[in-house]
This record gives sequence, C-alpha cells and structure tokens, in this order.
Amino acid sequence: MKHRGVYLALVLSTLFWGANFNLGKYVVHYTDPASAAAWRFIIAGAAMLLYTRLREGLDWAGIRRNLLPLAAMAALGIFGFNMAFFYGLQTTSSVNGALIMTLNPTITVMLTALVLGEAVSWRQVLGLALSMAGVVIVVTGGSWTALLSHFHFVLGDGLILLGNLCWAAYSVIGKRSIRQLSALQTTTATTVMGGLGIVALALFGHGGALPLPAAPSLASISAMALFGTVLAYLWWNNGVKTIGPARTAVFFDLVPIFTMLIAIVLGEQVSMAQWVGALLVITGVLFSSGALDAALAARKAPLRRPVGCA
Repeated sequence: MKHRGVYLALVLSTLFWGANFNLGKYVVHYTDPASAAAWRFIIAGAAMLLYTRLREGLDWAGIRRNLLPLAAMAALGIFGFNMAFFYGLQTTSSVNGALIMTLNPTITVMLTALVLGEAVSWRQVLGLALSMAGVVIVVTGGSWTALLSHFHFVLGDGLILLGNLCWAAYSVIGKRSIRQLSALQTTTATTVMGGLGIVALALFGHGGALPLPAAPSLASISAMALFGTVLAYLWWNNGVKTIGPARTAVFFDLVPIFTMLIAIVLGEQVSMAQWVGALLVITGVLFSSGALDAALAARKAPLRRPVGCA
C-alpha cells in the first residue's frame, strides 16, 4: 500500500503524544511544569542535533535559505503550541481541552484550503466529522448531560484554541514555504529554535537559574523528549511533506484515543461509550487520510487478470 510507512509513523507519533499526557502527570509531582518543559526541549534539541549531524550533517545553507519560515514554525508550532497548551490546561477542564483539541484537523484543512488552495474532498469532511464525533463520545462517556454541564468557555479554552491554530500553522507553513530542506533538517531547526524560547521563558521565571529535574522524573522527561518530541515531530513533518498537511492533521485525533488506551494498561476502566468513540475516530482517520481507499485498491489489484493471459 502506497505511503504505508508514512501512515504507520503518524500513528506512532500520536501514540507518543498520547503517552506524554500520562508521563506529564507523573512528572509534575516531582518537577515544576516550566522546568520540565525546558529540560524536555534541552534533551530533545541535543538529541536532534547529534542525530542530524551523524545522519545528514547540518545543512547550514538550507537552514539559512529557509530561516524565516523555520523561525515562524518554531515560534508557532514549538513555542506557541506548547506554551498555549500548557497554560491553557491550568485553567480549563480536561473535557474542554480534549474537545477543543479535536478542532485541530478541521482548522488545518481550512488553512490548507485557504493558503495552499487544496480542494477539500467529501471524504475528508466525512472523516473529520466521524473523528470529532468519536472524541466527543470518548471525553463525555456518551453523555450529553456531561457535555452541556461541563463545557463552558474560559481563558484556558481560548489558549488551547490558540495552540491549535499554532499547530495548524506549523504544518501549513512547512508545506508551503520550506524549500530543498529535508524533514530531518526542518525538525531539528524548529525544535532547537523553539526550544530556546521555552528555555528562556523558564529561566526568566526562575530568576535565571534553571532547576535540575528531580531524579524520579528524569526518565519520564527523557522519554517525552526522545519519543514524544524528536521522533514524533520528525515523523509528523515527513507526513506533511509526503501526504500533505490536511491528510496528516486527521491523525491528531488519535491522541486522546491512545491516552485512553494507555490509561487502560495502567488499570483504569473503559466504558462501552469510549470504545464506540475510539472506533469512530479510527474510522474517521482512515477515511480522511485515504488509507481506506488504498487498502481496498491493494486488495483488488491481484484479482485483475492481465490482458492476453489465459
């Protein structure tokens, strides 16, 4: 199946991002959130620089050529998204945050259509609708009462919505403006540049001295940095370059599903409504990404008899 490896990498990216929520809950018991975020990007930035140097070498000419869009991606997709999402969760409920997060693929599709001029297919619209409906069911347990009673707009909601806009812009800018620069170089440059902004903010908040993470949280921060930042961002950027930002963005709706599945492994009970929601999200992703069509085409292909054969 065409792009099978890309689809698998995108699924793994959302798995790592889903795990970040569970790891983050553990980390904040030992390290303040600002310091944890800063150390996460210090580790991620160092790992990306080392890996890129060994794999491709640093393409300084390409980075200078694309410096403006790279800086914009770093400011929006790394610094802006992480800060808006982090501070938003301080003042909003998990129900509100999860619901607003599901708007990301829709926002990305709209930006892609407006900025890149790409047409939006009925399959994308259907897939987005299924995915969003699925996440609504997951986070509310299938209860409209829970949705109506818990969903109210506060400052944190606005910040998470702003974070979604930043992430959508990150993908669209990368597709439109980055020229002759690999996904690895793009990921490294934006991770380091955006990470420097996060570290600067943490230093400012701590009077110029960044506290070292407590020992019990260091492993979790490292996992968030290496898997939830380095690999996830690298694979995501490769997906944007290969299948486009609109089709890539749909995979973002898998994040709360993986968060739920990891919670099951940790001993939490899952309701039937959550299983139904997960199925809708996965179906929506398959529709919007085109993976369903590719799979059906691959199954039919061997059945076609070549012309002239008995």
